[in-house]
Amino acid sequence: MFDVILVAVDGSPQTSQVVALASQVAQHGAPQVYVTCCIDEAYAFANEKEQPGDIIDYPAAAAEENTATTVVENALRQLAQAGVVAQGNLVIGAAGETLIAQAKAKGASVIVMGHRHLTAFGKIFKGSVSAEVVAGAPCPVLVEVRGN
Repeated sequence: MFDVILVAVDGSPQTSQVVALASQVAQHGAPQVYVTCCIDEAYAFANEKEQPGDIIDYPAAAAEENTATTVVENALRQLAQAGVVAQGNLVIGAAGETLIAQAKAKGASVIVMGHRHLTAFGKIFKGSVSAEVVAGAPCPVLVEVRGN
């Protein structure tokens, strides 16, 4: 059905349900599956403008990267237990626009992601990543709403 599946994970309590949904989608055919976690630029060690020598000791960035790596590894393990072969993918940038860019770059035929039920203030302050992805994605978006 879908030949390239982009699974967006963030470590929220809903992540395991998002991965379970992705494993159900991946059971049809033999798709390429990419488990993707976004790291905010503020917590990235370096960007393309910096040289490796410019990187300073930044414990918050190390913690963010370690957390993202663990989230992706756990998702890969859950998918493997369901018989799904997948690749991990850590990306730097604002979640919505970065997921859209990744979907385009990977040629995704579907994005599987979660949805947080934000308060009105939360929507104003943070914005809805899932709404941004749905509005800008180059492919269908399957949004898991259970488990919040």
